[in-house]
Amino acid sequence: MNVAKRRAELVLAAYELFVDRGYRAVVVADIVARAGVSHGTFYNYFTNKRDVLDAVIDHYFALIRSRVFGRVVAGQRPQTLDEFCALAAGVIDQCYELVAEEPGLVTFILLEATSIDDQVAERSIQNLTIYGDEATAWIKNGIALGYMDSALDPRLTGEILLSILLSALLSAVRDGADGLDQQRVRTDLVRFVRAALEP
Repeated sequence: MNVAKRRAELVLAAYELFVDRGYRAVVVADIVARAGVSHGTFYNYFTNKRDVLDAVIDHYFALIRSRVFGRVVAGQRPQTLDEFCALAAGVIDQCYELVAEEPGLVTFILLEATSIDDQVAERSIQNLTIYGDEATAWIKNGIALGYMDSALDPRLTGEILLSILLSALLSAVRDGADGLDQQRVRTDLVRFVRAALEP
């Protein structure tokens, strides 16, 4: 079997177990049993359970990025605030779709994993920085084209957009338990984005 595929199978097995049982309740023996490999095979790819956790964090942050941004944004460069807000609405909808299709993913990656230790929290922040960088580029583009307020600090505004993404993900996890449905969350967050960005 190819090396990348075997490693991916181990990452998937670890992820499924971490979501089902919680990180602390899983041991390497559980991961190898789920993946159908030997302990030796596991140790060809990872030094311990904590090492595979890092791979899980990186892989699933990349999945969130591709699912939430890739399906909507995919290289688009909005030319107006209306286009930008339409993209924001699409990203919010993708947050809900992702949570519906992978219910444990956001809860594990954003809530449980970050409480495991400081290194995981730092790794999560590093992964989130990639999203912040992308949002910053969008803001710079909007300012350059004149449809966003030129007084905005692109980096700070990009981080605010990231917090809006996190709000949408957490609202999707709550699935209406907070009294807010997807339509209301989308409408309110897009209204906030428009008010914050327009010149």
